[in-house]
Amino acid sequence: MKLTLTLALTASAALVLPTTAGDRDQFLSSGKSTLAELVAASGGDFDQRWYDYDLLLNAVQAAGLVEALNDPSADFTLFAPNDLAFIRLARDLGYSGYDESGTWTFLVDALTQLGGGDPIPVLTDILLYHVAPTSLSPLQVIFAGSIPTLLPGATIEPFFLTLRDNEPDLADPVLRFPLNVKATNGVLHTINRVLIPVDL
Repeated sequence: MKLTLTLALTASAALVLPTTAGDRDQFLSSGKSTLAELVAASGGDFDQRWYDYDLLLNAVQAAGLVEALNDPSADFTLFAPNDLAFIRLARDLGYSGYDESGTWTFLVDALTQLGGGDPIPVLTDILLYHVAPTSLSPLQVIFAGSIPTLLPGATIEPFFLTLRDNEPDLADPVLRFPLNVKATNGVLHTINRVLIPVDL
């Protein structure tokens, strides 16, 4: 199944990505990009810039969710874990490093074990748990009693800037900048940890 994940990554290069930091900054502030394009602005390379979305981009591509986040008729809220969020998750699960490439390999192995040999269904559920079906401002997130997600039956419970998920033994994600990044099909809010939809 690692081969499946690798093939999914290499087969999903349909987005045209900005190539310089200036291009990325302009891209993120334009409000003319889809959610998929906002994530893709990171480039996807494991570059040790912990505050962009390379690991999220690789995950979205592997799970085949680029098209969904590109849907022009959608109005989603994407809670987007930055690279450091994925590194924190890997370290919580036993990884000892801090590099993005090692984090990706470790998490793919962990998802493969959780998925009984196939990491994609578990990865897809985790990613769907990061998307709310309607566009929510930061204040709407903070004051929401419960936020439904695209993962059926799974909700997020906000507590001020903290998003309480369904894994009680790991620290909950917190909203971080950049927040309220407008897209043509919703809004992106950065979080500092990965939301977990089940009790591991």
